[in-house]
Amino acid sequence: MNQNSTYEELTKKINQIEKSEKQFHSLFNAIPVPTYIWQWDGVDFILIIYNESSFSFTNGKIADFVGVKATELHRDDAQVLKDLERCFKEKSVIEREMGYQYKSTGKSKYLSVKYSFVHPDLIMVHTEDITERKKTEDSLRDSMHRLSVVLSGAKAGIWSLNLQNNDVWIDENFRKILCYNPDDIPPKLTKGLHHPDDWDQIQNKLTNLINRKTDSYYNEHRLLNKQGHWIWVSAWAKIFDFDDKGKPVKLIGAVIDITERKRSEKALIESEALFRSYFELPLVGRAITSPTKGWIKVNDKLCNMLGYTNTELKSMTWVELTHPDDLSIDIEQFNRVIDGQIEGYSIDKRFMHKNGDVIFCSLSVQCLRKHDGSVNYFVAIIQDITDRKLAEQKQSKLEEQLQHAQKMEAVGTLAGGIAHDFNNMLGVITGNASYALNNVNKNDELHEVLLDVQESAKQAQNLTHQLLTFSKGGAPIKKVTDINRLIKESAIFSTRGAKTNCIFELPDNLWSAEVDEGQINQVIGNLVINANQAMPNGGAIIIRTENTEIEANSGIPLLVGQYIKIVVEDQGVGISKKHLPNIFEPYYTTKQKGSGLGLATVYSIIKRHGGHITVYSEIDKGTVFNIYLPASSKDVKESEDKGDSIHTGQGKILIMDDQGAILKMVGRMLNRMGYVTAFATDGSQAVEMYKEAQFSENAFDFVILDLTVPGGMGGLKTIIELLKIDPNVKAAVSSGYSNDPIMANFEDYGFCGVVPKPYTKAQLSEVLNKIFSETG
Repeated sequence: MNQNSTYEELTKKINQIEKSEKQFHSLFNAIPVPTYIWQWDGVDFILIIYNESSFSFTNGKIADFVGVKATELHRDDAQVLKDLERCFKEKSVIEREMGYQYKSTGKSKYLSVKYSFVHPDLIMVHTEDITERKKTEDSLRDSMHRLSVVLSGAKAGIWSLNLQNNDVWIDENFRKILCYNPDDIPPKLTKGLHHPDDWDQIQNKLTNLINRKTDSYYNEHRLLNKQGHWIWVSAWAKIFDFDDKGKPVKLIGAVIDITERKRSEKALIESEALFRSYFELPLVGRAITSPTKGWIKVNDKLCNMLGYTNTELKSMTWVELTHPDDLSIDIEQFNRVIDGQIEGYSIDKRFMHKNGDVIFCSLSVQCLRKHDGSVNYFVAIIQDITDRKLAEQKQSKLEEQLQHAQKMEAVGTLAGGIAHDFNNMLGVITGNASYALNNVNKNDELHEVLLDVQESAKQAQNLTHQLLTFSKGGAPIKKVTDINRLIKESAIFSTRGAKTNCIFELPDNLWSAEVDEGQINQVIGNLVINANQAMPNGGAIIIRTENTEIEANSGIPLLVGQYIKIVVEDQGVGISKKHLPNIFEPYYTTKQKGSGLGLATVYSIIKRHGGHITVYSEIDKGTVFNIYLPASSKDVKESEDKGDSIHTGQGKILIMDDQGAILKMVGRMLNRMGYVTAFATDGSQAVEMYKEAQFSENAFDFVILDLTVPGGMGGLKTIIELLKIDPNVKAAVSSGYSNDPIMANFEDYGFCGVVPKPYTKAQLSEVLNKIFSETG
């Protein structure tokens, strides 16, 4: 290498160095913050270079410090010397914020200083004036402290998030919420501190805030406190700071401990669920009602109870559904609650079902008031007690019926006794009148008088027969009867003085029937009286009869055969379908007055005659009763002709009766017929007389025994004793109790004939004809 080439290369390297230095100075001066370079000389750090920002920052004074040692320049600031030494030894970067006071002016500034090691022996120092930022932060810190004091009473805390380094700061109150003491290392709000079920939602909401999709962040989530328990917080945040490009760099927010609220909400939810479950229990109806009487909330049980849907009920008031007769007491109690006199009440009341039925309910009402004392709403429990009420009513009705039956039994006993005694009296009148008629010329005026007496006695006899039927019922004592005649007489008698009139459709060819005239008379009378009451303003009662034959497929529960059909029809108010099945039950009545025995008696009489009765009715159109009675093959005229034939004969007849006038009357009749008579006043005497005569030439050919002898032996015991003496004894039973079972079934008790009191000579003659013709 020659000398020229060496020179050229050196010159080139110098030029390159100069160019490189120029580039360095250009870049160094372009740094926007004050920057210095210190060089280690083995003993101390020497300031060797500064940039233009440093010159401006120090008002040019920095130029006087080039070449000055650090120990001289910062002899009053040991921290700077320590930072330089540490940076050089560790060959690392050190950052620090510090306060600096200018000696010349006394002013203070806050600086952010960054020390960077540059190989092999340089340290570059960047200095930034952060005085204004520090003032802002101090102001914010002061504000946050004051806010922290305010929030501490509300279990609220402050937090901030540095988006550049994800550093989270929390205040003392936030620490308390998490159960940390002031001396404890504050927890990091990392994923582990958040409930796993909440983390994704938190991140999504924060991301939306950072990306400016929302103006603020709000979330309720769970955090793990120091004791390891999950607490609930509500967290709020907003973007607090942006960088030069407008990108968010810091969030600040607050949290509030809402654990108790969440517990309350949970308890409330559980309570509401419990209330809903309780409210919807199908045991009773439940409702919440308003002070204006409207339904606010109702359960399914109440809807079913009243027949309305939930929506229908809530569009109505309970006033609309309350039975009119129960509304006043309910309103009275309701108003007392409104006025503050009582807090609740309980009553039994009736609601009206949607279908019109009456629902008996037990109602309990309690009010809930507002702070001012006014009623907020009512809670009502409604229990359906219809079955209980109906049972109570039925029980009450049964008790009434029992009392009524006991009264009726007493009245019946009295009526039976009166009828018995009255029949005995009528027996004397009727018997003597018939006896006298046989001894008076038919053209004599006295004959007509006696006929009137006999007819009146007959009407009286019908009356006593009805009394006896009323008192005890009993089996009918039948005879072949002209039904048309009996119906007409009874109907005309029952409509005397009424606004109604009878229209008869009675064919002449109607079959006869064997009936108890008194009982059938009572049947027709009851039906006609009912028809009268069904037409209070008057009208026509149509009564018709017809012959009919019942066949096997007729649908009528009767034996196949011939029957007489009796129809009683009115155009009255009618009977509802609800009541129709019960009208024949004893004591059942829909009338305010009445015993409820009329139709029951009718039904009983028809059944005892082997017949049947049906009813058809329509409201406001009328009612039709159809009666079926077995027809008789006997002719009424034949029966009456036999009755008109006066019996004559010979023999000895014993008459036992406790009434002397009857003994005389019967004796007179029998004597006229040709018989010899003997009298006994009770059964014991009759037995002795019969026994004494039995084994003599004067034995009795026939005995007439009174069934009832007060204080003595009656006819039944007497016939038993006579049969012991003479198994072939011929005896007839006689009684004023014409409905006694012995009278209807006399043959079952050893008698061969029956003579109901009162009776005429013709009726007695008919019995004797029958007995002696059968026995010879």
